[in-house]
Amino acid sequence: MTGLLFVFGVALAGLAGRLLARAITVPRMQIKSHLEALTHYGIEAEQAAPVVDPRTRLNVAMTEFAGRAGRFAAAHLPTLRQLNRSDLSAAGFYDSRPDVVHGYRAIAGVTLPAVLLLLVAMGGGGFSLSTLLLLLFAMAIGWQLPALVIRRRGSSRLEDIDRHLPDLIDLLIATIEAGMGFAGSLSLIAGRFEGALGDELRLAIKQQSLGSSSAQALEDMVTRCDTPSVRVFVRTITRGESLGGSIAPILRELAVDMRRRRRQAARERMQKAPIKLIFPLMFLVFPAMMIVLLFPAAYSVFHNVKF
Repeated sequence: MTGLLFVFGVALAGLAGRLLARAITVPRMQIKSHLEALTHYGIEAEQAAPVVDPRTRLNVAMTEFAGRAGRFAAAHLPTLRQLNRSDLSAAGFYDSRPDVVHGYRAIAGVTLPAVLLLLVAMGGGGFSLSTLLLLLFAMAIGWQLPALVIRRRGSSRLEDIDRHLPDLIDLLIATIEAGMGFAGSLSLIAGRFEGALGDELRLAIKQQSLGSSSAQALEDMVTRCDTPSVRVFVRTITRGESLGGSIAPILRELAVDMRRRRRQAARERMQKAPIKLIFPLMFLVFPAMMIVLLFPAAYSVFHNVKF
């Protein structure tokens, strides 16, 4: 009897679940059929909002919050200098705004000392002068570290562009002397380069495809990568295109001059190396060598001589 009641209860529960599902889905199916009928008669239904995943919403919210924090910090703390657009472009962050990066730096400068203070409180340590100095150091690290990373990335990208620019000029000379124009040569060669120079070339080609002239695209490239080699390259291309003659001989001389300047810069750094090694030798290597060499003699003297 008990088993029969259990089976009857399970059947009733299944029937109730089916009726509940039908009550939920049938109105939606009717609305969907009505919308399809309206679309069939030429009336477009209202488009549903695009589905955005939580990670994208979180990134957008964090970017907006960082932008507000950056504008607040720039307005109330003008002594905290923010990064320029050129610094971000040189590092390859084309879509990043200076106020957003400024806000992230301010958030890091506040969050890192707060986390450190929380760890000190959880560890049971009291607030002392060393804790205050550690908090100030953490604040400075949180504020300066993002800027140092961005500037270091920008300088390395600019060096990479200057190093590969003579190779680009050699390929341009070969294609131009073969009868191609500058725009076609640049489009053909851009896919063969990787790294920072390839990214900049593809971005310039994309600007040309969107309607910008080749001169304007190259000027924008100079704005993003403001180095002497890029400036000379763009100036040479612009003048050669405006004069209407063949720019291959000028580019050949430019490539030779760039390689000569790169060798001179390498010799200059090589000559500066001994001077830069003086300070590590004096403060790091020589003290360790003196300890290793003099400690055995001093130890034997102090233990063998009786005072």
